[in-house]
Amino acid sequence: MKVKDEKLPVWTLPNRLSLIRILFIPLIIVCMETGHHFSAFLLFLIAGITDGLDGYMARRLSMKTKLGLYLDPIADKLLVSSVLITLTYESLVPLWMTIILVCREFLINGLRAFYAMEGIAVYPSFTGKLKTMLQIIGIACILFDFGSGLFRNTLLDKIGLYILYAALFFSLYSAWYYIAAIFKPAVKTNNQ
Repeated sequence: MKVKDEKLPVWTLPNRLSLIRILFIPLIIVCMETGHHFSAFLLFLIAGITDGLDGYMARRLSMKTKLGLYLDPIADKLLVSSVLITLTYESLVPLWMTIILVCREFLINGLRAFYAMEGIAVYPSFTGKLKTMLQIIGIACILFDFGSGLFRNTLLDKIGLYILYAALFFSLYSAWYYIAAIFKPAVKTNNQ
C-alpha cells in the first residue's frame, strides 16, 4: 500500500488526534497517582476513542501520511504501556503481564524503525489492531472499577483482567506474525 502524503500537510486531523493521545498520557498518570481515578478513566476513554477515530478518518478522508503511519502506533503503545505500568504499581495488573506486553512493543517498534530506515513500511496486522483494542477495553474496565472506589475487585475488574489476558495472547501472536513476515525471504507469488 502506498502512503499518500506528498500533497498533504504533516499535521492532518488524524495526526493531531494521535498527538492529543500522547499529550493525555501525563494527565492520566497524574490523575491516577493523585486519587482522581474516575478522571483518569474518562481521559483514558477519550484517548482510546481517538485511537479508533484517527485511523478511521485517515482512511475515510484519504489523509494517510508517513508521519501518521508511525505516530499512531507510537501513541497507542505509549498510552497503553504507561497506564499498564501504573496499574501494575497499584497492584491491579500482574507485573509479568506488563513486562511481556511492554517488551513486545519495544521489540516490534524496534524492528519497524529498522525497516523504516531501509525504506520498508511494516503495516499493522489485524491481530495487532485487535490486541490494541482489547488492551484499551481491558484497561478501561479496570480503570472504571478502580475509579469508582466502591467496586474494587468486582466482576468488572476481573473482566478487564481477562480481556488483558486475551490481549496478551493476540500480542504474542501478532509479534510472531510480524517477526515471521520481516525475516521471511522474499517470495514471488503469481496471483491470477
